[in-house]
Amino acid sequence: MQHSPDDRLISYLYCFNVTQDYFTCHEYGESLWLDSGRPQLLKGLIQAAVCLYHLRNGNVRGGYRMWQRAKSYLAPHLPVYEGIDLSQLIRDIDRVYQQVPTQLYDQHVSVAEVDALNLPSVSISVVDPDLASTVATWQPTPLDEQG
Repeated sequence: MQHSPDDRLISYLYCFNVTQDYFTCHEYGESLWLDSGRPQLLKGLIQAAVCLYHLRNGNVRGGYRMWQRAKSYLAPHLPVYEGIDLSQLIRDIDRVYQQVPTQLYDQHVSVAEVDALNLPSVSISVVDPDLASTVATWQPTPLDEQG
């Protein structure tokens, strides 16, 4: 990696992979997206987190629709972007939705119904060893404390 990624990207990855707090993950991503000219790649990463947030909370319809948009934003940047394996992320989230019965794709269901599906968890594969090490030991600074 030739430059250090923004702390908010590292925090996004930490929240996605380590705590699976997709709402907070989205907040870090959105802050970075707004401050960096609203790049489509970041929009896709934000939407990947939001789709999993919706799915986890029973909004299968919203999550699936969000995922379809997210993929279109990520696709131009395949396979790897800044040490992040986007191709693997797409395969992994697609695999999650392959395990959701298609009749649920346009529904809101209970969290218990989602839990009963025993869906696989998704982590973003970080192929840059320095970034992976940083993410694993990261302690995110709350957004309201960032300069």
